[in-house]
Amino acid sequence: MVFIKNKKILISLGGTYEAIDPIRGITNKSSGKMGLELAKQAYIRGADLTLVVGDVSVRIPFMFNTIFANSTKEMNKVICDLVPDFDVFISTAAVSDFHPISFENHKLSSKYSFSLDFKPNVKIIRQIKDINPDIFLVGFKAEFNVSYQQIIDLAYKQIHDAKADLVVANDLGDENCGFGSDNNKVLIIGDEIIDVPLSSKKNIAKIILDEIEKRI
Repeated sequence: MVFIKNKKILISLGGTYEAIDPIRGITNKSSGKMGLELAKQAYIRGADLTLVVGDVSVRIPFMFNTIFANSTKEMNKVICDLVPDFDVFISTAAVSDFHPISFENHKLSSKYSFSLDFKPNVKIIRQIKDINPDIFLVGFKAEFNVSYQQIIDLAYKQIHDAKADLVVANDLGDENCGFGSDNNKVLIIGDEIIDVPLSSKKNIAKIILDEIEKRI
């Protein structure tokens, strides 16, 4: 029996881009590969699927209902507008934690040194349950060179802070597990901890969808 067939599933993927001037900005190395594999699995299983896509290096298949959002502010608005109508939200996007306080309307000259001040971006995932308390919320938590226990503790903190139902945590410092890799090893954390060893993102997506199906 397919438990997510016809369920409305929203997936965010890719990085966000925070503009400094009209042609420059800051972003991260997120490729969107994990989110795309999750989207493919949800589509195969019959979900009513919508993607919110930031800056990615993957091609998004034309059959997916896709909304593009460049900055964290844009992605936040799109997601907050959509989540009331969805059953599941899988937040794989690597959303920027900060944005520049000022934006220059002209290209900054390379002749001069300059410094940037930043302020924190809103935490999109922490708003979801306030908007739709019944949605099944899956967060992703990426860290770098932390201990096994630290990543578990940080995942549980996200569960507490965002009221997430599951958190998929990984260490980008692990060999073959950085941004853009075709493989990963993750911890799927909820009522129990599922340790998924190094595997393809396609296989990890299947395991994550299986866990969601068990719980919705």
